Amino acid sequence: MSAQLAFGLEAERSGRKATVTLMFRTPPSSLPTADVHLVVQSVVLRNPALSYRIQFSRGAAYQEWCPTECDFAELQVASEDAVSGCVMEVIEKFEISLNSAPMAARLIRSPESDNLLLVFDHALVDEQSILLIKRQLEGPSTPDDRQMERYRAAIIDRKSSEEAAAAGPGVKFWEDRLEAAGEFPRRKAKTPRIVPLDTLPSVVIPRSFRGSLFPYVLFAIHRALRDVSEPGPTVIGYPWGGRNSAYSDVVGCFMNTLISLDTTGPEQSPAAAADFLRRWYAELDHADVPFTTVVSLGSKFSGSVTTQLSYRHAGERTVKVAGVPAVEFTPSQGRGPLGPAFLTGVTVHDNELQLRLLLDEEITGYGSHEFGTRWRHWLKTTISGFPERRS
Repeated sequence: MSAQLAFGLEAERSGRKATVTLMFRTPPSSLPTADVHLVVQSVVLRNPALSYRIQFSRGAAYQEWCPTECDFAELQVASEDAVSGCVMEVIEKFEISLNSAPMAARLIRSPESDNLLLVFDHALVDEQSILLIKRQLEGPSTPDDRQMERYRAAIIDRKSSEEAAAAGPGVKFWEDRLEAAGEFPRRKAKTPRIVPLDTLPSVVIPRSFRGSLFPYVLFAIHRALRDVSEPGPTVIGYPWGGRNSAYSDVVGCFMNTLISLDTTGPEQSPAAAADFLRRWYAELDHADVPFTTVVSLGSKFSGSVTTQLSYRHAGERTVKVAGVPAVEFTPSQGRGPLGPAFLTGVTVHDNELQLRLLLDEEITGYGSHEFGTRWRHWLKTTISGFPERRS
């Protein structure tokens, strides 16, 4: 079982699965129902991970083999405006069903468009898996008899690497790091609501910038949390890759959840970003320690993070579904998470950073505009400090 499963355990134990969704849109009446059904069923049959369910025994999660067809249906809605509500209803049913298929697919037709929604249990797929599935949507294919063998080998390989890391020197690093942080804020119990997904104005990447933008995004989130009076230490959770390249063609979840921990106060000094980067690189040196191990170290950190960050580089927006070009898009609303206070998302697209927020101000005590304004401010301020490169 991958350590990434740990990030969804709170949702699973509460009777609600954490989900990953994909949505694609075409002009109306473009996607033949029978062809789409064949394709999504082929995706399930080609990938053994999608025939497992996550179950619990005495508090421990395990994967149970439950081969089943894709949960597929065609739906009609009266208008484009009704698509979003239909999507949230499908996701809601998927999240609360304990015996649902590991993938649900809905072909939602409106007078203005055809919309294909795919919903996965997040504990069964990672980002690499989503890329593989997108390619498989082009047309049905005969299952490879070796995929089950390769999937099992990939799971065993991942389990061995996690066990080694859980007994390695990185554990002492995280133990010291968490103990030195002091008191962690206690998260209030909450019932996540459906709220709008806010898209913030993009942040332009300076032509002079070199290196990875990712730690600066983390730094800016921590700074913004201080500005909205979020008590410290602030903790950002994010998925981190590391799958064995020998299994690059296997759909599954082979990631760890990392945390970015910041204990500095609201004051900002010129050296703050550099100090943060040094601490982040030290955390990254111990990224192989499973999240489950970090949570169980006996510190006052219970695994609750302030926000969960999704960070990706933009790929092709057009994907072929049953041979028909379809545009991938993001739903306009979503449900707030059970664990983190809210969700942050960043997409690197050409020369800009596209920022998104899923934030319920009844839970956080501050709104999307307030936090988003401060996040953009710190991100722009930090990455614009690089001298202009001469042509």
